[in-house]
Amino acid sequence: MRLDFQTLYVIVLLNSLSYCVVWAGFAHVHRDIPGARYWFGAAVMTTLGGLLMAADGSTWGRAFMIAGNALVVGGFVLVWHGIRAFYGCRPRWRIGLAIVAGAVLAGLLADHSRASQNIAYAGSQLVPLVLSLTVLWRWGRGTLGAYVAEAGLLVAIGGHGAEAALNTLRLLGRLSTEGYYTVAAGLLVAVIVGAGLWYLGFLLMAVDRLRLKLNRLAMSDPLTELPNRRHFLEVAQDGLNRARADQQPLAILLIDLDHFKGINDRLGHAAGDACLRHFSALCAASAGLRSLVARLGGDEFAMLLEDAQPSDAVQVADALVRAVAATPLHWRGHAISLTASVGIAVHGAETLTPEALIEAADAALYEAKRRGRNGFTLGPGAGGVATAGLGMRA
Repeated sequence: MRLDFQTLYVIVLLNSLSYCVVWAGFAHVHRDIPGARYWFGAAVMTTLGGLLMAADGSTWGRAFMIAGNALVVGGFVLVWHGIRAFYGCRPRWRIGLAIVAGAVLAGLLADHSRASQNIAYAGSQLVPLVLSLTVLWRWGRGTLGAYVAEAGLLVAIGGHGAEAALNTLRLLGRLSTEGYYTVAAGLLVAVIVGAGLWYLGFLLMAVDRLRLKLNRLAMSDPLTELPNRRHFLEVAQDGLNRARADQQPLAILLIDLDHFKGINDRLGHAAGDACLRHFSALCAASAGLRSLVARLGGDEFAMLLEDAQPSDAVQVADALVRAVAATPLHWRGHAISLTASVGIAVHGAETLTPEALIEAADAALYEAKRRGRNGFTLGPGAGGVATAGLGMRA
């Protein structure tokens, strides 16, 4: 059964219009996905190009074909630019314009035979599709959406490549026109299916990006951009599991800014927020490579030190206390002096949960505050397992 080209052209246009609607809505709602705007533009250009190319039988048929092909090629260039934008790369407008200009030139240089024109159109459309595929191969590995988009591009490239190859055989007299048309509609179907797949892949890529963003929001503190309590507890549990399995030490530091409420009362919450950001940067700078700093809430922070002996935890706490005291925050003409108190608890044999270790660190923190703040206390591990004596810096 031979497929009807007019029916396929209608399907192409309806598909293109549906892509326009989908990407118009997606680009409007998710403006932080830069590729979406390019893919919406690509759908619009390919729709307009398809309408012009459908007017092939009119008086200005060849002009419409050349202009329509240029629009389709321009749409495929936007597909390429959208992928680049999605992965944080700049668009290559000069190259894109050169590709479109080359498509127009190829159409003008092709003779009046249908085979020659088909080679010009299929060949010019191949270029941006191949460029799109190379970007996905480079940056999109490991995600389902990228694999689906790659599959779509490969199908479309195969369709266009076969179109160019078969029409070349026609020009060389090695394939009859009737033989060509027995498969030509199938090649158009390949392009239709390919476009549907790559747009579905782009949607999956965007949804995956949004999911990762939601995960980051759920696991991080918006003010300081540090991990939040939920993330800290998850990582701490993994760390405890490793510490027990490998019989390695692990410490948690619980850290409070001293007299933080007074800063809010005296200078306002904007100053308090600035202090928290300043303090979080000092905490992050004091942490080592195998450390995690998190904001548990308010002015309470925590630091997880893996493979850390009590002496290592004391050294980190002492350095942090000194750094906070020596680094006032300069904010709107005010030099805001800060100090911090730190409670340290080290994993012992009976430590079962991060909450238990935090509770032990909290008891040590209370002792540091009772002794006058601006210092640290190394307390017993959870479950009453002593880890070291008392340390204090006034």
